[in-house]
Amino acid sequence: MSIPDRLKIRPVDENVVARMLELLPDIEEELEAGGDAEALLQQWHQHANHRYTTDAFLNYWKSTSEEDFVLTALNPEPTVDQELQFSEACAVIDVFKTGELSEHETDYYLNWLETQFPESNISDLIFWPDEWFGDASLFRDPGGAFRPGSELTSEQMVGYAMARCGRSLPGSPDDLVLPHPLPPTG
Repeated sequence: MSIPDRLKIRPVDENVVARMLELLPDIEEELEAGGDAEALLQQWHQHANHRYTTDAFLNYWKSTSEEDFVLTALNPEPTVDQELQFSEACAVIDVFKTGELSEHETDYYLNWLETQFPESNISDLIFWPDEWFGDASLFRDPGGAFRPGSELTSEQMVGYAMARCGRSLPGSPDDLVLPHPLPPTG
């Protein structure tokens, strides 16, 4: 399964990526020296769709590469897709299970899903369903390991997200079974 073509992030200009990769160490250097890097940040923000704090420029290297930091800054802001189909939302979730997404793509599609299903906390549902439901026994054995067969399908995840936020998508199956009661919002 892959991201439907119409939902794929559009490629960014390689020259823009190269320029931002050039700016990044200069911004870091000026900030580390106690400067505000204002002129460099203005150049950065001419291209970036995501505004980082100055702390992010000083600490990104602890959790990501330079390239993913730049590409994440260039990710478009997700908007609600009024034409979104149930099968398309499921396809996006399925891709998380493959591990094929880069870090910046993962960031974009998690934000995209949260935008499609506001207040659903769908990222926790995907990665930490025991936390989302507030009941580890639904998914884990007494030793804490995930029980085989307890994994939710992408269809069920979309169903729970729709139920939580009140959005219904075209193409949703009438007979979708959600195996656990919807937890109260916390």
